[in-house]
Amino acid sequence: MYMPGVAMLTPYTLPTIDFVGGETQDLMFNVYFYKNHRPFSLTGCAANFAIVSFTNKMGTPILTKPMEAIFNEDTTINNVLTVTLEPKETVGLSGKYIYQIQIQDIGGDVEIPKQGLLYIVNNINKGFIQ
Repeated sequence: MYMPGVAMLTPYTLPTIDFVGGETQDLMFNVYFYKNHRPFSLTGCAANFAIVSFTNKMGTPILTKPMEAIFNEDTTINNVLTVTLEPKETVGLSGKYIYQIQIQDIGGDVEIPKQGLLYIVNNINKGFIQ
């Protein structure tokens, strides 16, 4: 619904991800400054990846994992965050989820670059995943 003078909140600006539960997912996110789009160095930063159910947005995360900062092949700056979702971590999941990345700098300040949608399709052969 459009309401004149009211800004619409669109928190899901990170890429949409979809896969079958139980697939290994190697995820990579390039980190840039918002205003000038220069690569943001993640030296000294800690980062975390979290997933929560779309139907229970206020609930406890289903999965949280630390992320690793690596160097972008196009620059000499470590502005790429990576995380691997292992088969055992997602084999029992199916449906619509929200993921979020949090970055904490060396001074303790936390930045959250919005959120993204995650669609996990039901794995029809869960027993095959060890």
